[in-house]
Amino acid sequence: MTSATGRPSVRHSSLRSSSAFTLVELVIAISVLVILSGLAIPAIDSAQREKMAREPIDALYTMAREVRVRAMQERRPYQIVFDGEGFQASRMFQPYGGREEFEEKRQELEQLEQRDAMIEASRARGIDLSNQEVDRRREEVEQGLRYFREYKVDPELTCDLRFWDETQWINLSGGEFRRWIFQPSGMCEPLRVRIQAERAYFEIEFHPLTADIASESSWVE
Repeated sequence: MTSATGRPSVRHSSLRSSSAFTLVELVIAISVLVILSGLAIPAIDSAQREKMAREPIDALYTMAREVRVRAMQERRPYQIVFDGEGFQASRMFQPYGGREEFEEKRQELEQLEQRDAMIEASRARGIDLSNQEVDRRREEVEQGLRYFREYKVDPELTCDLRFWDETQWINLSGGEFRRWIFQPSGMCEPLRVRIQAERAYFEIEFHPLTADIASESSWVE
């Protein structure tokens, strides 16, 4: 067909838009997305499991390095205590105490703070009730509580320990209470720690001279 000007006319409505998709193209695109999603989900799950099992290891390593430095600087033994809930770092209070020692120290400090409040109130009224022995004891308790770090292990994780003189792993979920002592010299007892999650596993060994990670093995599905 020609127009009045003699030029051929074009029916634009009959042209197929370049931006349109056929049903076959849409099916192919959706199929590709489904395949990619199926590949990505296991990878994300694996990364989450690895992060979950690795986090306690990183926290313990940081804690061990900090405790070692403090023990050397202050010339006092420090400790990391392991139990069914996780691990705590502090100055060493008693060589054979349990987790209750931390609560006892907190209660003692609260009692001393209450006594201080009474002394200050008495001084305001012109009465001096200060006591050098109490002041000395308060300073001692405060020094012990000044540094305290605590890490709660996820209940879904399994934590096992093995010290250098032990042949069997110790599972902390059974209510075990173990101490890892850092001497003023900076030395500590050799220790192996194993953290397990569902289809994830980390095992590390700490060096007794530096508290660095001497060896590490891991497996994540």
